[in-house]
Parts: sequence; C-alpha cells; structure tokens
Amino acid sequence: MAAVAKHGIDLLEHSGIVATLYTMISFSTAIDAAILYSFALGIYRLYFHPLTKIPGPKLAALTGWYEAYFELFHKGLGGQYTFHIQELHKIYGPIVRINPHEVHIDDPNFYSTIYTNREGYDKPENLKWRFGSPAGLFSTPDHHLHKMRRAAQEPFFAKSRINKLSPEIQAKADLMCAKLSENYLNQDKPVTLDNLFASYIADVTTKYAFDRDFKYLSSPDFASPFVKAIRSFKDIAHPCTQFPWLARALAATPDFLVRILQPSMSCVLEFQDDMRRLIREAQGDLSNPDPRKPDQADKTIIHGILRAGLPQEELEMDVLKDHATSIIGAGIASAQWTLTIACFHVMSDQRIREALKKELESVMPDANSPLPYKEIAEKCPYLVACIEEAARLACGQMTRSPRISKTPITYGDYVLAPGTHISLDTWHMHHNETLYPQSYSYVPERWVGNPRAPAPYDSRPLKHYMVSFGRGTRHCIGMNLAYAEITIALASLIRRFDWELFETTDEDVKVVRDLVAPDVSRKSKGIRVLVKGT
Repeated sequence: MAAVAKHGIDLLEHSGIVATLYTMISFSTAIDAAILYSFALGIYRLYFHPLTKIPGPKLAALTGWYEAYFELFHKGLGGQYTFHIQELHKIYGPIVRINPHEVHIDDPNFYSTIYTNREGYDKPENLKWRFGSPAGLFSTPDHHLHKMRRAAQEPFFAKSRINKLSPEIQAKADLMCAKLSENYLNQDKPVTLDNLFASYIADVTTKYAFDRDFKYLSSPDFASPFVKAIRSFKDIAHPCTQFPWLARALAATPDFLVRILQPSMSCVLEFQDDMRRLIREAQGDLSNPDPRKPDQADKTIIHGILRAGLPQEELEMDVLKDHATSIIGAGIASAQWTLTIACFHVMSDQRIREALKKELESVMPDANSPLPYKEIAEKCPYLVACIEEAARLACGQMTRSPRISKTPITYGDYVLAPGTHISLDTWHMHHNETLYPQSYSYVPERWVGNPRAPAPYDSRPLKHYMVSFGRGTRHCIGMNLAYAEITIALASLIRRFDWELFETTDEDVKVVRDLVAPDVSRKSKGIRVLVKGT
C-alpha cells in the first residue's frame, strides 16, 4: 500500500501537478499579501500619516491615481490638475492635501517661504523625469548637485553679460524685421508668430550657447524643428512624471525602436541628437582651439560648462546633452510664449497699440536706429508694462514644483513635518483676483508707476508677486536673457510695422491644459497676423 502511495506521489510530481499547485498557492499568497499591504497602506495614509489633518479629498490622500487621472485623462485632455486644485481651494481653504505626500498652499505671502534664496530645498525625485532629461538643471532634484551645476552656467546669464550680448540680439531682431519686409509686408500673406518667435529665439540661443548659427530666420515660413520638439517634450511631461519608469524605459530603448513604437517621439530624439552633435563640436573647439577665437570659453555657455572645473562625471555626454536640451528647450518655450502673448494683445487692442507706438516713436524717432536694450528698458515704461503683463498671463512654468521640507514648517494651525512635499504655483499666484483684478484680462496699466499690491498685500510692491520665472535658488536661470529677447523684439516689431490679426481670436491664446507650460487648444492654427505699412 505504501509503495502504491509513493508511486502516486512520484507520478504527481513527474506530471508537474504538484509544481503547478505550488505555483498557484504562491501566486495566491502574493495576491493576498499585495491586497493586505494596499489595505494597510490606505489605512496609514488616511488615519496615521503626518498629513492626516490637512483638509482635502480622501481619494487624493489615499492614492496618487487621483492626481494621475486629472493629469492624464480628465476631459479627454489631461493637464487639468492645476485647474482642479483651484476648485479644491474654494472648498477646503488655502491649504489642501492634493496627493498622499503633498500639500498645496494658495497664499501669495507664503510663496517666498518655500521658494526662497535663504535655504535650498530638494525636489521630489520623480520630477527629474518630466522631460526625459534627468541631468538638466531644471530637472535636478538634489539641492547641492543643482547648486554646483547652476554655478557653472550662472555667469553667462548675469545682467551685465546680457547687456553685452544685446547688440547680437538686436541683429537677430533686425534680420527678423528684414525677412518680414521681404516676404510678408503688404502681401496679405499671414505669418504665424509662434514659428517666427521660435526661430528668432532659437537663433539667439544657439549662437550664445554654442557659437553656431542655424539661420532659422532664413527658413521658408520660419520653419524651425524646435516648435515640434517643444510640443513633444510637453506631451511627455505628465506621463513621465506620473510613471518615471516610462521615462527610464524610453531612455534605455534604442532610438530606432522608439521611433517605431512611438513616432511622435522622433522630434525629441532628433533634438537630442542635435544637442550631442553640438557638444562634440564644442569639445573639438577646445581640443583644437581656433586662434581667431581666443576667448571662446568665455563667450559661449557650453564652452564655459566644459571649462568650469566640474567633476568628470558631470562632463559625460548624457549629462551635457541634458544641460544643452534644458538651455535650448526651456529658453525657447518660455520666451516664445510670452512674446506671442504680448504681440497678440497689443495687436488686438487699438488703445494699447497706439499708446505703445507713441512711446516708441518718442524715444526712437528713426525706426531703423533702435536704442540699446538697457536704454529701451529705462526709457519705455509702457513697453515694460506690456511685457510684464504678458509674462504674468504667460505664467512661465505653470505646473507646481514641490519642495521637500527639511524641518517642520508651520502654516496657520498646521505643522508640516520634515519630508512633506509643499507646493505653490504661478497659475494660482497670477490669477489671484485680489492681487490682479480681472486677472484673465490683459491690463498693462497695472504695472505703470511701480504699483504696490492691494490690501492685504500692500506692504510690498506688486512686482514681488510676479513669479513667471520662479523664485529662490531655483528661479529660471535664463530670465535676463528672456527679458532682453522679448523687449528688443517687441520694440522692433511695433515700432517698424503696423499689424492686423488674421483669423485669430482670444480662443487661440486661451489656456486649456497645463503641460508644465501652458497649452492652448490643438484646434488652434497659431497666432497669425498680416504685416501692414511701416
């Protein structure tokens, strides 16, 4: 009998039935363990987490899928969480728990507490994958690493350096105007400002960053590959933030396979290839210096980075590629959108257009003899006001960028424990109706005469609450360059030409999605204008 039983067991083992049963039991145990873990985690997040007392939706406290839904799927668009957070503040007050680890605060006076020059905060690790360039300055989570990387680039963006660069920026603006005169003036042929400004800013930025002139302003219809590339970078921002493994997988996948699996990524890959090529050329410049360019390392950003004495690991190609991508991509996107917003509103409002033109004519009687950038900024307060208002509406980096608290931080009756992710954002700041009445309207006059903020914020200038380029140790490094590009271009275009909008309305600048940067309807054909008399 024992022999028969043993034979039966041997038969079962040989047939694999026992192995299958073991596998089923193990799989079932794993499922049970996962369910138990999820249940325990949910109980902890809802009732025992340090943020338990912070008001907000229970579902947001329970799971990150609440945020992911609004960023990826809501309204069939995604990019809706910023707007939803506005609604949450109306329900719960100025502080809201918006995911298991993060609170959002809608209080203009608290902005400089978190985004401060006095203390450097880390950013959440998952944010470094937003644009698939984890080593870029904008993406670097660790404060100390960010500080080192920024120090190598910061001298090139100081006001004094940008003032010296302004003749080269003006030369590009002059070329832009010449091309408009040659190909569009009085021809009833619309020019798309989005493309025009992307090419103008790309020509300025690539020349300053690499000493390479791509001459995009000379391309037919100002076609620049950067427009598509920037769009593609924006499209991957939320998926890569919500699922960092996706960005890591894309980085590990051969480029040819990515192009097959995800054709929309081709623009990003081509952009990154261009950056690698420019870096190799810069490395070659330093290996075989041109005697005609003895000050090469002092004139261009990438040469400066290569000569900044950084650790060897900071000079690896992938790190340098991410720096280059950030410099070019972020530099173009922010300035292009602000300049586009400014031109649209100036061109669509006769009163504003005439006031601005009158001011420019008074300081530049000869349209073809522009003032230096520094003088324009000093002598044209209404021009500056028009740009500030455009920058406010453009919002720069629209999506919140959380900071991780190092010590307990008190807000009202709440004490936020170390490790809490705390965020505020540009969109909420710039659409605060107390600070900016009729905040969705374009009102340059709100910036004339160095105005003070209204009560209860009247102890500070209104400018203190303008955060288009961020604030603190991580504020946009290219802010001074962007203001120079925008100021010189807007002054040149409004002084030299008359304009008429072509099949363009407010809907073409209405922000419908937050893709880290503001995004308009995909149905928009861009801001199109006709170039009239000079």
